[in-house]
Amino acid sequence: MPYPMATARAVSDAGTRPVFLAVQLAAQKEARASPFTAVIHVRPVYSVVVAALLGALSKPASAQIKEPGVHPRYSVELEPHFTFGWHGGPHHFDDDGFGAGLRASIPIIDNGPITSINNSFAITFGVDWLHFGYDHDAACRDFPGPGCDDHDYAANAFWFPVAAQWNFYVHRRISVFAELGVAIVHERYSWARACPGAPGSICDYDDTHTDFAELVFYPGARFMLSDGIGLTVRVGFPHVTLGASFLL
Repeated sequence: MPYPMATARAVSDAGTRPVFLAVQLAAQKEARASPFTAVIHVRPVYSVVVAALLGALSKPASAQIKEPGVHPRYSVELEPHFTFGWHGGPHHFDDDGFGAGLRASIPIIDNGPITSINNSFAITFGVDWLHFGYDHDAACRDFPGPGCDDHDYAANAFWFPVAAQWNFYVHRRISVFAELGVAIVHERYSWARACPGAPGSICDYDDTHTDFAELVFYPGARFMLSDGIGLTVRVGFPHVTLGASFLL
């Protein structure tokens, strides 16, 4: 749902209009003085323009956090994303995993917990799937012999996080957030070892492991391309995600 932006635009217009008038007058003055002088001073003039524009545009951004409630209204945020896991896979598998996931976030406090700034509070939950390749070097180091082979064994991890999400709206198109919670983690993996009682042969094994209270912490940012669609990035523990946000 759209949200009020008239204040930000008014501030932006008020900040940039005097800048353009000043630059126009300066350019006319330089042109009357001498064309060579105008050429010499054109680079400093544009440097001043860029600096002034950046300063003017930063005014509504800095004011946004001080305007409670001036942010998109939505019932649920859906976020499909790519997932990169750096925490490590099961033993004898690669430390880095790649996959995808889906997150849903439901606002529970539209303006708060701090009512004097532009923030909101949500509950977020979802699933992340990660695929880990087989670490042949580690397997051969720990289990030399028949168990050290060239088969393409792999592991898959499924994370089911539930976390509190605290959003801070620092710009009409940018918000930052922090998520803290727990996750259920289910891992499935296969590997090879020497067969018992059969020297020189190998056997394939499959196993699973589940943890019910893994800590998750995700700082992140949301960059809105429109009032309802944006890009979201998380850089946290134990994953990094990059995806699209849909505010419904």
